Amino acid sequence: MISNKANTPYNKKQPKVKTMTKNKIAFNDIESGTMQDITRNFIDKHILACQSYLVSELMSKEVISIEDYINFYKSDEIIKSEYDVETEEEIQEIRDNGEDHQEVFEHWLCSDWFINQMKKQDEPILETDLGTWWGRTCTGQSIYLDYNIQELAYQYSHDERLYKKEVA
Repeated sequence: MISNKANTPYNKKQPKVKTMTKNKIAFNDIESGTMQDITRNFIDKHILACQSYLVSELMSKEVISIEDYINFYKSDEIIKSEYDVETEEEIQEIRDNGEDHQEVFEHWLCSDWFINQMKKQDEPILETDLGTWWGRTCTGQSIYLDYNIQELAYQYSHDERLYKKEVA
């Protein structure tokens, strides 16, 4: 049997196929409703339950304390930017007046990955032998509306709506 190599699939000339490339849309150019939906889908995997009442009860019974927080007190850099001060004396005055802590309104049970991301953003984290909670410093709106959470979803989500589709 004589083989005809010209007709094998490896030797056939393949037609040109247009390929799609993806470029991420700039964060500020994404429609707000779309970004909210992407953020909501993103956090569903990471923010598990509000446990503010539990944490409040544990604090009131002195089972856990403020000393168990990471990032509870603001860094010098944050104080400088929030209070528009520059000198060490001005920073110390703010600390002496007790204005150097972050006010936590809610406590959320979250995935370990999310907790680590919040630590990187200097968010308060309550870390105890009983559990670890993200201390949310705002309240009154859905978490998916928080700007820093939307930025996190933008950075780590692979949702198709974040990308421009261009034909190459």
